[in-house]
Amino acid sequence: MEEAKGTWKLKKGLAEMLKGGVIMDVTTPEQAKIAEEAGACAVMALERVPADIRAAGGVARMADPDVILKIMDAVSIPVMAKARIGHFVEAQILEALGIDYIDESEVLTPADESHHIDKHQFKVPFVCGARDLGEALRRIGEGAAMIRTKG
Repeated sequence: MEEAKGTWKLKKGLAEMLKGGVIMDVTTPEQAKIAEEAGACAVMALERVPADIRAAGGVARMADPDVILKIMDAVSIPVMAKARIGHFVEAQILEALGIDYIDESEVLTPADESHHIDKHQFKVPFVCGARDLGEALRRIGEGAAMIRTKG
């Protein structure tokens, strides 16, 4: 029997495929193509580098959907995109775009510092950062399929 999209088995399977590979941050379709040709296992679609946005006094948000779609059209490898912590609407938009993975990311300006997105409500898998085992287990409890180190 074929697994339905969004099952834990599917979410975990994509995480296994990415394990040990390089995920490159890209801001243009051209950069995404270069990353794919260089052997990246996936790309992270960004509008601008979040640290640059914050340094300029701005709010680092999810990348423009048009930028994400152009990057998705340019490559055949998985495309990931960041959503602000606690901003479930950004995650809904990313899921509707057909993104392969959502990164609920601390590098963007948090929408809600104390409440993370309930990832169980989404078919698309999530990756989250964690500084320690306790934080990793909390993110997994919320439905994260993959954990990355941070800090």
